[in-house]
Amino acid sequence: MGVIFVPLYIRLMGVESYGVIGIFASLQAMFAVLDLGLSQTLAREMARLSVDQKNTRRMADTARTLEIIYWGIALIVLAVITMASHFIAYHWLNPEKLSREFLQEVLWIMALVVGLRWPVSLYMGGLNGLQRQVLVNSILAIFATLQGAGAVAVLWLIQPTVQVFFFWQALMALAQVIVLRIALWRNLSSERKGIFRVDVLKEIWRFAAGMTGISLVSTILMQTDKILLSKLLSLSDFGYYTFAATVAAVLYRLITPVFTAYYPRLTELVSKNDQKGLVQTYHQGCQFMAVVILPSALTLAFFSKEVLSLWVRDPEVIAHASLLVSLLVIGNTLHGLMHLPYALQLAHGWTKLSFSTNLVAVIFLAPAIYFATTAWGAAGAASMWIVLNVGYLLIVIQLMHFRLLKHEKWTWYRNDVGKLLAITLMVTGIGRLIMRDGLEDILKFVILIIVFGTATLSAVMGAASLRNMFKIRQVF
Repeated sequence: MGVIFVPLYIRLMGVESYGVIGIFASLQAMFAVLDLGLSQTLAREMARLSVDQKNTRRMADTARTLEIIYWGIALIVLAVITMASHFIAYHWLNPEKLSREFLQEVLWIMALVVGLRWPVSLYMGGLNGLQRQVLVNSILAIFATLQGAGAVAVLWLIQPTVQVFFFWQALMALAQVIVLRIALWRNLSSERKGIFRVDVLKEIWRFAAGMTGISLVSTILMQTDKILLSKLLSLSDFGYYTFAATVAAVLYRLITPVFTAYYPRLTELVSKNDQKGLVQTYHQGCQFMAVVILPSALTLAFFSKEVLSLWVRDPEVIAHASLLVSLLVIGNTLHGLMHLPYALQLAHGWTKLSFSTNLVAVIFLAPAIYFATTAWGAAGAASMWIVLNVGYLLIVIQLMHFRLLKHEKWTWYRNDVGKLLAITLMVTGIGRLIMRDGLEDILKFVILIIVFGTATLSAVMGAASLRNMFKIRQVF
């Protein structure tokens, strides 16, 4: 839903207004550092404490303590964005058609939306820690539909402006945070709603501090390209980059649920000191992640022009965005493969490795993106994202397995990633050779479906852990 309506947004509001939505996404991501690691901390605490029914009261107190802090931070975020709106509108952005006064008014509404959406991640973290992912995703699916389809409706029926778009987003953000809050507290099996306790903070502060550091450098990493490009490019060109980044970010709709499902399970196994179960679940999760994202990612990367032509049907958007989509998808794919190793680190309460490696990456990435952008434009910035994640794949995995699951490193490279990557590359590469320019749309669509289906089936057959899991289910 976050992607399907994008062509309609651009058609109704214009690409420059869609660039403003890109600014909103960057602001929301940048301020995520003020999460202070609390959402992931709540997820870990819920998973760890839920092992014993005697911990229900402690779980409620932990949730209440972090909830109070989180709402206080939400008010701070709203105030900061409001105060910064004049600088952003008058001294940072490069509008061509939109007035700076109009942009500042839009930024005020953005501040409200960000503030209302802020506590959503905390409530999601708590529910995911309780392993209620199906409930969380059901709520998210409903509100994604309302946010997307509703935005198109109000733009069409009321006024096709970015102001109206964000007014609708603010209304939906308020409704969503209320629903998620009710869902969390109903799933905490405690006789009371919990109280604020300082000793809870004393117990979790080390892990939360580590998560804050990771969140800070990760946010800088994920948003450096957008921050720099919003200054270096015109707002229209930035709109095309935002569109490509939005399409490529669809992969995270596949990556995040897998991470969310396996992270509390890994935490539970670490708490029980079940080493055999931990190894099995880790490899199963890594292979499942690869099977979920590689066929989709490589199909989109190899056929970005064809996918956009079938979907957007705007030659100008296709010309500006197809290469960017391919590059950003490849970078996001490599980043996605690192999520289960990251979950293993968090399950052990080990945050230092991710913080240190991300800090080194930040030092490299910002100047690299600046010089690559000045030399090759937006495509240069997207290419640096690939280079960075190749480094993660080659270096961070080595460092992690030096301490955790020491004998599983080469199994990860060979079985969890390497074999499945080779299989899907072969299938999608052959499909690319078959696809020709000038084919009818229906033939393009059929080829894409066949390539994706064959790549997915081949990846499933190549994943030993998944085959074993399916066999066990068939026996019982």
